[in-house]
Amino acid sequence: MQGTARSVIMAAMASLSHQADFAAAERAYLEGRLQDARARLLTLERAAPPHPAIHRLRGLVESGLGDEEAALASYERALALAPDFRDAALNRAISLYRVRSQREGLAALRLLISRNPADGALWNVLGYLELDIRDVSAAAAAFDQALSLRPDDPMALKGRASVARDRGESDVLDRYAAARAALPQDPQLILEQAQAKIAEGDDDAIDAYAQILERMPEWTEGQIELARMKLETRQDEGFADHIHLLLRREPARPELWRQYIRFLSDCARFEAAAEAACEARAVCADDDEFALLEAVHAGRAGDVARASALFAAIPPDVPGRRLHENAHLVRQGRLDLAKTSIEAALVEDPSDIGSWALAELVYRKLGDERSAWLSCQPGLVSTSDLPLDPGRFEAVKTVLLRLHRSAVQMVGQSVRAGTQTRGFLFDRSESELVELRQALEAALADYRAGLPAADDRHPLLRHRNAPLAIQGNWSIRLAGSGHHVSHIHPQGLISSACYFIVPDRAASSLEGRLEIGRPSMDLMLDLEPLHVIAPRVGQLVLFPSYFYHGTTPFAVGERLTVAFDVNRDLTRPG
Repeated sequence: MQGTARSVIMAAMASLSHQADFAAAERAYLEGRLQDARARLLTLERAAPPHPAIHRLRGLVESGLGDEEAALASYERALALAPDFRDAALNRAISLYRVRSQREGLAALRLLISRNPADGALWNVLGYLELDIRDVSAAAAAFDQALSLRPDDPMALKGRASVARDRGESDVLDRYAAARAALPQDPQLILEQAQAKIAEGDDDAIDAYAQILERMPEWTEGQIELARMKLETRQDEGFADHIHLLLRREPARPELWRQYIRFLSDCARFEAAAEAACEARAVCADDDEFALLEAVHAGRAGDVARASALFAAIPPDVPGRRLHENAHLVRQGRLDLAKTSIEAALVEDPSDIGSWALAELVYRKLGDERSAWLSCQPGLVSTSDLPLDPGRFEAVKTVLLRLHRSAVQMVGQSVRAGTQTRGFLFDRSESELVELRQALEAALADYRAGLPAADDRHPLLRHRNAPLAIQGNWSIRLAGSGHHVSHIHPQGLISSACYFIVPDRAASSLEGRLEIGRPSMDLMLDLEPLHVIAPRVGQLVLFPSYFYHGTTPFAVGERLTVAFDVNRDLTRPG
């Protein structure tokens, strides 16, 4: 998809008089010696006449070094010299997608495809970019076009299998079998095929995946995903035995330690995460990074003294330190100091939802006058009826209940004693879910119309008039003592809950209520919620994503909800 591993077509070199110098720069690039490649290309640009191949290779090198703006400029210089240079045009489209806007990048790619409609590789790139923006129908069409040109195209088979999984298509296992036949050693395909089989009820797929993984001990993501499968599907308390074995054999694996610590944290096993970080500090070179992780998770586990000692020794420039220490200051009750530090963080990054969430709590607890501006303006929290007629509402509920038959309690989510649907709910092809999305979008438009005026200082109202779109989306089913622990959605601007089933209870009961504004327990902050909402069937609740929110347990019955986050729509201008 990225086009970075392909050698420049030597035919484009025919008129280049410095072929040996160019070949040396290209070899350095292909061998991963990017600084060397850049230095050689800078020399070549000064010495040789302008040539599109030089500029295109310079773009690949700059992209590899992380400077996409410089890469884009190089591709555009190449195209100024050779407007029909297909590879440079493709690279430019991808760079536009990454650094300017998804909309511009997709438009440039579609223009290139219009000029090269029989180029299957271009259709594949389009398919993967459409997947990236979650337009799975467009992705399916792109991959189908690539397969019409070449039915055995490995990348098209792989992408189309992923689309079949996301859309819930009935032939998903057949598509993964075809993709694996074309790419038998592709790690991502191995993982996705196992996940697809598990979703279809094949528990043995976990053991088959584990056997494959034994031959791939260096694959860190795969090891973590095996732990996830064991815990989510089997509730196996030996979920991490294979990871412990790998770390005993090869303890200096910082990325495996990082991902394992994150996984333990996702499981709310904060004490175990702190201990793993302590072990990693002893064997890995980056002591400060793992000291920060140990401090973070010791604090979340309630060991404030241990966390304080660690924070005191961590240099101030360690990435992520400020946000985590701000939470620790709240945990310690040092709210004035926390407020000053949080405000400094927001000056640096006004879009940081995690810092706004802490600011909301601290302002409210301290009685800061900005609390009303941030938390209490009319319209920020809204309840309404879902605009869906009763018959269609029941049809949606039937689909949701069917999906929950294969759902699990996912690691890393707020759900306790309940299940969450896999993937993105609105990627699926069921017409009932398409109708539900349309109804939610209509309700979201009404919510936005009822918000206070735009305000560039405010974390939500600064986006009031910007193009927004539903992004993450899922369904939750809770039963018995099921509830959500208090949490925020740091990837969203607006969050939600839409109720399809609610537990029976007396009108005065506090069971099963949605609490908006109660801090998470690990912050150790005594603060009552801003809103306590008794849910009812057909109700939609919308609120800013920086509000902590959770639910109270209920003794009997069940709750079935759909939830989603809203964020900027980067595919539209504005």
